[in-house]
Amino acid sequence: MKRWFALCLLVLLSAHSLAQVQPVVEVSITPQQVRVGEPLELQVTVLVPTWFAQPPNYPDFELANAITQRPPDSSFPTSRAINGETWSGIVRSFRIYPLQAAQYRIDEAELGVSYANPGSAPTRLQVALPEIRFSAVVPPGAESLTPYLAGNALRLTLEVGGDTGSLQPGDAVTLVYRAELEGLPAIFLPPLAPELDFEAASVYADRPTTADGPPATRSEKLTLVFEAGGEYSVPPVTLSYWNTDTGRVEQVTADGVTLRVSGAAPAREGETAARDYALQWWPLLVAAAAALLLSWACWRSWQQTLRPRWEAHRQRHLDSEAHAFKVLQQRLRAHDRAAAYRALLAWSAHLTPTMDSREFAQRYGDEALTRALDSWRIALFGRGEEAPVGSTLEKKLQAARQRYLKASHKPAAHALPPLNP
Repeated sequence: MKRWFALCLLVLLSAHSLAQVQPVVEVSITPQQVRVGEPLELQVTVLVPTWFAQPPNYPDFELANAITQRPPDSSFPTSRAINGETWSGIVRSFRIYPLQAAQYRIDEAELGVSYANPGSAPTRLQVALPEIRFSAVVPPGAESLTPYLAGNALRLTLEVGGDTGSLQPGDAVTLVYRAELEGLPAIFLPPLAPELDFEAASVYADRPTTADGPPATRSEKLTLVFEAGGEYSVPPVTLSYWNTDTGRVEQVTADGVTLRVSGAAPAREGETAARDYALQWWPLLVAAAAALLLSWACWRSWQQTLRPRWEAHRQRHLDSEAHAFKVLQQRLRAHDRAAAYRALLAWSAHLTPTMDSREFAQRYGDEALTRALDSWRIALFGRGEEAPVGSTLEKKLQAARQRYLKASHKPAAHALPPLNP
């Protein structure tokens, strides 16, 4: 009986002791500085005195102007001898891609840990992670790249589909642009296809497709449907990028193509009538010359005075939160998840006070918006299901933004009353 009582007492004392033991949490980031677009590896090691009752609950490590991913096989078990006892552990890695040159910091992050406590309920703790700091820089010589694109190899091709040797009005040709990048995720690849506007041909663009590879790829398809004869010139496309192997800016080009369609060229309405009008009503030419002289004077005034003011006003508009949100809406309506995510990061940088999209959703949105953004990220950077990107997400963001703008313009409590009420 005494031995049984002593054994029970020992178990209770051991359980109480284990309940007071803090898990060991170690964080490392390698390297401390990278060039924009190159990845850093963030590694979190968690050790407990017994075994894990459930997997640790990691923070998402999401940062403004950076992309955080979990690489394949990012978690593995480990163990370590601590004070003569073997502790169980889990190591998890994250990959962070900075999108602009800046100093980055992760602080006040917490890790949820639950480990077995024999003879009692599992011990559950929230463990504060140490502060994490790193930086990203743009290498000298690459400052002019817009957008900044880096990798150890970039390939750009154009594939022309259809019978281009005997085109007739009503025929169609496909143009497939494809970029392959070694070294970065596909989200870094910019739009590829040129803006085409032909008088007698319709241009239809398919939704871009991307894959992280390796290599990371982006593919865009255009379909041209010809309505009349003539020559249709498609210009070449050139991308500049920072070659991380050679340490310099290089260019790749997909050559353009000229498509010849037999048949009559489209008639230009009004050309004959305009010529007859000029011959019959020559006095109008005098008036046109006077108008040209006046236009020249106005043009000089515009160049010297009005244009600088207009350009400054236009630049302020392009740098505004409203314009950034408009671009985000356009990308969402186009159902281009990668381009829309870049637009979301750009718009988030205009928020005051500074916050990322998740914090914005929590402050001004609702649980549905937070879940929608989380699903979007999982689908974009992981292997989740298709994320809801389109009018539904646009409406949720628009509603949250209205609440944000209302809160931003709310008058301060200590504001003085008007002088003439």
